[in-house]
Amino acid sequence: MERRHEYALNEFLEQVAHEGYASVPKWRMILWYGVTNFAVNVRRDLRDRWATLIDELGWGKTPLRIAELNGNIVLIRKFDYFPDDE
Repeated sequence: MERRHEYALNEFLEQVAHEGYASVPKWRMILWYGVTNFAVNVRRDLRDRWATLIDELGWGKTPLRIAELNGNIVLIRKFDYFPDDE
């Protein structure tokens, strides 16, 4: 991965951490990783980078959800939208 792409990816993950979600066009994610498709190795790397980021932030375990929607890759920080006791 090129350094400029790694910076963009890290900024993308920080956006997810602080805003709760973010999306990026699938073609851009594929470009960042230098691959031809959004395969399991990309998802694993995203989760590894996410784990490192939340450790740095001191957030403990905060799961990352990954989805492909309308040609975009959407990352969502797992949190409860509504309390269970509602």
